[in-house]
Amino acid sequence: MAAAEQDVIILGAGPNGLACGAYLVRAGARVLILERNRETGGGLATEEHGGFRWNYHATYMMLAELMPPYWDLELETRGVRFVRPEAQVAFLFQGGKSFTLYTDVEKSKTSIARLSEKDADTFGRMYGEFKEMSDQFIIPATYAPPVPPIDQIELLQKDALGKRIVEVSEMTPREVIEGYKFQDPRVAAAMLYLGIMWGIDPEERGLGFMVPLYVYRMCNAALVKGGSHTLSSGIQRGFIRDGGEIEESAQVQEIILENGQAKGVRLADGREFRASAVVSSLNPEQTFLQLCDPKKIPADLADAARNWEWEGWSYFTSHIALKGEPPRYEGYDPEVNSALSVVIGYESPEDVLHHVEAAKGGRLPGRVAFHACCATLFDRLQAPTGPFGPYHTLRLETWAPYQVQGKDWDEMKADEGKKFFETWRRYAPNLSEDRIIERVNWSPKDVERRLADMKRGSIKQGAYTQLQMGHLRPNTQCSNYETPVKGLFVCGSSVHPGGMVILGPGYNAARAVATSLGKKVWWDVPDSVRKARERGYLP
Repeated sequence: MAAAEQDVIILGAGPNGLACGAYLVRAGARVLILERNRETGGGLATEEHGGFRWNYHATYMMLAELMPPYWDLELETRGVRFVRPEAQVAFLFQGGKSFTLYTDVEKSKTSIARLSEKDADTFGRMYGEFKEMSDQFIIPATYAPPVPPIDQIELLQKDALGKRIVEVSEMTPREVIEGYKFQDPRVAAAMLYLGIMWGIDPEERGLGFMVPLYVYRMCNAALVKGGSHTLSSGIQRGFIRDGGEIEESAQVQEIILENGQAKGVRLADGREFRASAVVSSLNPEQTFLQLCDPKKIPADLADAARNWEWEGWSYFTSHIALKGEPPRYEGYDPEVNSALSVVIGYESPEDVLHHVEAAKGGRLPGRVAFHACCATLFDRLQAPTGPFGPYHTLRLETWAPYQVQGKDWDEMKADEGKKFFETWRRYAPNLSEDRIIERVNWSPKDVERRLADMKRGSIKQGAYTQLQMGHLRPNTQCSNYETPVKGLFVCGSSVHPGGMVILGPGYNAARAVATSLGKKVWWDVPDSVRKARERGYLP
């Protein structure tokens, strides 16, 4: 079939593919995005069931308005709003004990002081350090090309804060939290959980810098009003308005390589699309081994894709349509009832570590532990209004192995969902099975089925390890978004700065593609990046 001509073809209409396309089309490029699923959005997946909106995947927006695309792409005018409750995360323990973390650090300290006054002071000091590290370097580095590790260390040696960032970065996440010497094991467990809750191995050396970011930003997280998919819809609306094209249910079969250069793509139905640049938001295995002929790309690039490591565990989620009142935590401080999320089941750091080890080993932990959210406490758009309500949308999430030893997720996930709900009921006794209108349980296998780039339920398209971060993500040849194959670029979560719907890969890749094509880079460098460069932390 005749080939259609474009300037840029982007593979995958997830958040990074959409963001990359939105920047490029405004730069004057003709851009076509191809999406294999029947709808766009990738991990920003919101499904509606009888008026209940369930966020099957991404839910908590850690950076929200701090993401440069929010302002560059005028997402506020596209209907994208964030809801950020003051009470962020509550930790519930046995015996009616709890504490809540707020966007206001002083309120957090007051709550922690009910368990330990010394730990409250320690938290305040830790939070202040984590905030400064994140604001001055970690977040700015998210929206700039990665720097080789040795060069980055040298840049950070200019002052005490930079040296502290280097010191923390070289630790394991467990060591970072242990270094603050929390006295109450429940407080220590909570901080460790926050620092690794999004798939960070507590024993992985060289990932300590992720802990400040996660702890700080999970105390400032937000929901997308109307459901997570509203964010991708906002980006898509701007992309289409500016002249971009999207084709859904488009199964790309091959990236066309001619004379060592990417020239376009061929679909499973035989159609071809030609372009000056092909940008893949897929994982390395899909991009370099499935869509490219490995014989036509550098051997070391193919080897790097073969050796790519997936995450050691994934997530089980349960999505519940509830009739009646939201969860009420009887016997606990009333403040926990207004928290964005509630964490249940971790009484000590050992409980957290045992859960990780079980998930990594293909086992379910003996202790039932999870975090849960009642989204409709903060966003009524995520449930129907009546007339026989109130109605609420609940979400429960826990670490889980991709494959449980000797069991099949499809056969066991319904029972697992009930087991977790029963534990939730012991803390919130007003919940009951007879109030559930509908429930959908998602296993790691379902993550992979819905989102093929997340192999083995790997929510960040690959493990965060010392050798798969920054300038090494996905490898030194591709970490600046341009691959050794001329005209082929990468922009997914498998490149710096990674996943978690922060839009960094798509944002950074857009600059690389626009520069390569001679298009105008119309957007300004973020103020945070400019300040980090003035401080000497970034080149």
